[in-house]
Amino acid sequence: MTNRQRSPRQLRSAQQSGQVVGQGLARDDKQTIMKKPIIIISILVILIAGLFLYTKLNNSQKHFQVTFFNIGQGDAALINFGNGQKMLVDCGPDRTVLSKLGKYLPFYRRDLDYLLVTHPDLDHYGGCVEVLKRYKVKRIIFNGREKTYDKYWQEWDKTMRGENAELEIVNGYSQKNIAGAVLTFFSPDDGLNLDVKNDDNNNYSIVFKLENKGQSYLFTGDMEEPLEKALVYKYCSMTTRVQNFEPLRQSQSSVVGAQNFVPSEQSKRPVVCPALQSNILKVGHHGSDSSSGEDFLNLVNPKTAIVSVGKNKYGHPSLRVLKKLERIGVESLRTDEKGDIVEY
Repeated sequence: MTNRQRSPRQLRSAQQSGQVVGQGLARDDKQTIMKKPIIIISILVILIAGLFLYTKLNNSQKHFQVTFFNIGQGDAALINFGNGQKMLVDCGPDRTVLSKLGKYLPFYRRDLDYLLVTHPDLDHYGGCVEVLKRYKVKRIIFNGREKTYDKYWQEWDKTMRGENAELEIVNGYSQKNIAGAVLTFFSPDDGLNLDVKNDDNNNYSIVFKLENKGQSYLFTGDMEEPLEKALVYKYCSMTTRVQNFEPLRQSQSSVVGAQNFVPSEQSKRPVVCPALQSNILKVGHHGSDSSSGEDFLNLVNPKTAIVSVGKNKYGHPSLRVLKKLERIGVESLRTDEKGDIVEY
């Protein structure tokens, strides 16, 4: 039907309908144009909020902290350096360490700057394969000891070498500076006069001292008395300058190549060994009575002793060791009683 054939009423109705449709389209275009800035602003707000949250979480990680995990019968500790870098010292016996890392690391973090394995005993490195599978590790520090006969060690060695991490074997005295904190490595060291069998894993543990702004920690792995005495012999001898204290006297030890050092009778003040002295001692071998000799404890002179232990059949920690610590005024903190222990 042409316009000529339409009645005036039909023409007016058609014109009004066209106007309504045009107005509707114009209104839709206007609403769409108005919505675009709102969408853009919303996206920007989300991005800014996300960046703020990331920055806040990232900055919250930039403080020095050492956390000794309640990992069961085993060892695992996380060192948080002042620049946000992380070092995991041992991994405990199993994958429990993953839940601990998830608790103390930001949810978005899937990397570790350092993994330090004190020695290849299952209660210290049993969870390390799972750590390498979950986290990208940049550097692995270990003692170089091999257990080629052990299936788990074979898996660990294969996984470690496939990580493309920088590998560092500790052998001899050395120091490392990370964000102002100083790590001093004492063991293993071929130069130590150590009277143990070659297959003794415990006494080839990595032993190191961590110092940061006046606070110090001595990490001992599964060190036992033979290694304690070898370190004392090398680092706490008569030639060591002990400021403000009377000279040391020596007493013969039954261990070949090792000597005990005790305070001189003329002095009632505590005698410490500056090289080993630490405010916090991670007690060797979970508090076993084969570790923590009294002379060694006196020379380290800790204020706090951390005993990393869980339910076990070995009698760890030894009551004798706990009594030694008590006699010299050291506060003992056990992970099986306190849970995760955080020190700053």
